[in-house]
Amino acid sequence: MGKPAADERLQVRYVPLGTLELWDRNPKRHDLDRLAASIRQYGFKDPPKFEPSLNGGRGGIVEGNGRAEVLRAMQDAGEEAPRGIGVDDAGTWHAPVLFGVDAASRAEAEAYGVDHNALTLGGSGFGFEDLVQLFDEESLQQVLEGIPDAGSLLASLDQVDVDALLAGPDFKPAGAEDQSRLDQKAPIVCPQCGAEIPR
Repeated sequence: MGKPAADERLQVRYVPLGTLELWDRNPKRHDLDRLAASIRQYGFKDPPKFEPSLNGGRGGIVEGNGRAEVLRAMQDAGEEAPRGIGVDDAGTWHAPVLFGVDAASRAEAEAYGVDHNALTLGGSGFGFEDLVQLFDEESLQQVLEGIPDAGSLLASLDQVDVDALLAGPDFKPAGAEDQSRLDQKAPIVCPQCGAEIPR
């Protein structure tokens, strides 16, 4: 197998933690307390990925925003740097960051950011409604609106899912046939014999 071209290789570089710019449109929710507990327990083993096309071309972290937030909070609290984090003579923390294999556009980078998080539920039996709980729904809608043909670009959501998210919730009142009636009680049916038990 041949080596990939230089611009198609992933590289891990240690960069000052304060220079990491988060993705300004990141729709992912984070459990920062549990992320911090994991980093304290196991060390920092999952480097964020930098994408140059994010944040209006300034670049930013496409995946790993929660981990970067936790590291900043740990440093600000005066904690000892966890394993995997470098510290220079001035006490500045340096985090490993993935560079390379960059997206061709902002839309592709943002689609990757959504997929990277959503695909963690793949194979779990969770449905669309469960997957959406990973994200702030309004922020996710804004990101999807900026991804042309999102249904074909995303691996985690199909076009029906994308259309449902972009349409938003349907708050139309239910018709009379869809509502239960308080003056009519449905009979209780015995699961063993099928007999109806009066209420």
